[in-house]
Amino acid sequence: MKIELLDKICQYGFKRLLLAVSGGLDSICLAHFFIRNKEALGIEWLGIAHVHHGLRAGTADRDAEFVEKFAKSHNVPFFLRKLDGEALNSAEGSLEENAREARYKTLFEIAQDYSEPQEDTFHTPHHPLVIVTAHHAGDQAETLLMRLQRGTTLAGLRGIQEVRSNFVYRPFLNITRPELLAYARENKLEWCEDESNSDVKFARNKVRHKMLPKLEQESPGATEQLCRIAGLANRAYGKVLDTCETVFAGAMQGRNDKAHTSITIDKKKLRKVLLAHENTDLSEMFRLWLSEKGLRFPIGFFYGPKEPAHLKIPHQAVYRKRAITKIGRTLQICEFSTPEEALNFVSCDKKDKGL
Repeated sequence: MKIELLDKICQYGFKRLLLAVSGGLDSICLAHFFIRNKEALGIEWLGIAHVHHGLRAGTADRDAEFVEKFAKSHNVPFFLRKLDGEALNSAEGSLEENAREARYKTLFEIAQDYSEPQEDTFHTPHHPLVIVTAHHAGDQAETLLMRLQRGTTLAGLRGIQEVRSNFVYRPFLNITRPELLAYARENKLEWCEDESNSDVKFARNKVRHKMLPKLEQESPGATEQLCRIAGLANRAYGKVLDTCETVFAGAMQGRNDKAHTSITIDKKKLRKVLLAHENTDLSEMFRLWLSEKGLRFPIGFFYGPKEPAHLKIPHQAVYRKRAITKIGRTLQICEFSTPEEALNFVSCDKKDKGL
């Protein structure tokens, strides 16, 4: 394992960690690394959580028992949650995505429900509990390659984020699988093999076992380069967002996060911004600015070559649970609980035409 990893983890100052451990090579290395370096990292408390998806008969129970045994052998608190596998299988959309969303939801629930009987420091401002996952360089490269396949933006090129909302931390994103294997062998670690990880009917497994190895064979170092691109995009993204805020913040009248996420924009001020940048396409910048504020729209949603700076604001539009409508002298952009609520919002009688 890279020596600088300890220093990098220490910089974040996380004190209370919930390690997400599946029982595979990656997560067992993660758990062993943090347990062994607990004092050096200044960690006050750590626990291990295992999510049983209910999708693999027999081996899923084996994995849960293995992780529980590992946790107990190291005197680490263990938390097990079982999901409804039939519900995941029958739900609309991708099984991979459904399982992922359910897993994170469950991990957050474990974090929220847990409280130590002898102390009341779980949710103190200075020591929040952080969920730690074992995503590594291979996962990062796979994610970037998949996004490039289906089309992505600067935001997508950032790949997997090392820290998400200050409650999910992925410290191994620059650690390769060969490095993890070497660490496991050096420390005589055992782990479980999930047979579903080799099933190429799943999109990520196809990328992992077929596409990425082929790319690596034809272009040695491709995995490292994909991770490097993600890092560069992440740094550039921050600078772009700063510019977006400088350009558009002056046109925003206010926002309300109580009933639903909403932004009110002064149309006159926005038009003044567009005219000041009439030789620049601001459509993607506007979209990224809204996305950062919790209002996501697809690529090209605000593109219109006949408008100043190519930024076209629909008179009224609905995208999933998000709605845009022009009311009086303002532009209202809101997110609702359901698509039906968004449709009702744009059908009101307070609309007017034009920017």
